[in-house]
Amino acid sequence: MMRTTTALLFVAAVALVPPPAAATDPPSANALIDGAIAAHGGRDALSAYPHLEMTGSYESFGRGAGRRSDLVYRERGDGAYRREITFEFRGRKVTPIEFYDREVVKRRFFRGWDDLPTDEAAEGAAHRLTWLLTLDPSEARVEGAGTEADVAVWSLSVPDGRDRAVLHLAQDDGRLVALEYPGTSAEGMGTKEEVQRKLIYRDHRQVGALLLPFDIEWSEDGQPRARLRFDTIEPLDEFDPAWLRVPDPTRRFIPSEELAF
Repeated sequence: MMRTTTALLFVAAVALVPPPAAATDPPSANALIDGAIAAHGGRDALSAYPHLEMTGSYESFGRGAGRRSDLVYRERGDGAYRREITFEFRGRKVTPIEFYDREVVKRRFFRGWDDLPTDEAAEGAAHRLTWLLTLDPSEARVEGAGTEADVAVWSLSVPDGRDRAVLHLAQDDGRLVALEYPGTSAEGMGTKEEVQRKLIYRDHRQVGALLLPFDIEWSEDGQPRARLRFDTIEPLDEFDPAWLRVPDPTRRFIPSEELAF
């Protein structure tokens, strides 16, 4: 009888002790969004997102796998950009140029300028870090814990166009480690297709008040497309409007290296 009574008292005592909080209990959607904003510089810094000039290397996959090209990328505060990639082609250096200015995307590989669909560029501009400021916690859903790029993350999904985007946020400091979203791919007019785009962000460094990734890997439908590694990211005091225009050859001399061929 004594043994039975002791056992019952032990069970009752254990039942009264609350279980410890699990170390993997996810934060709320609101806490994750606020944490990501704080990690990347805070609301004021993201709201005043600067013009940037980035230099480094561009590595494409597929036929160009393993080949790194020199990259100069200038981004206006609202996401418009000019991208110049320089590489060796048949014994000489060429510099294809692409620019995006909200309603137009132009690309020049040799001499002429081609018009491209704006979808992909517009989607990229819409999913920059400033996008964090627009997320509504009431529409967000915490998907649980996981690992991205060897980093422990919390995954958070939000409505995004035709589906949901998933942000993978570092458990240690809240920074954005990876982003998946429904996108559009197009190599030319009439070639659009729906894809699932994924960006992996590595090597975060401080740039002014912002925390920015210096290494970005880009894939679509699980297939790697490109990797950008920046050596420098510097704020620009001004963004030259000429960077987003097709030069008029009748008004100024165009150096041969700008013509690329």
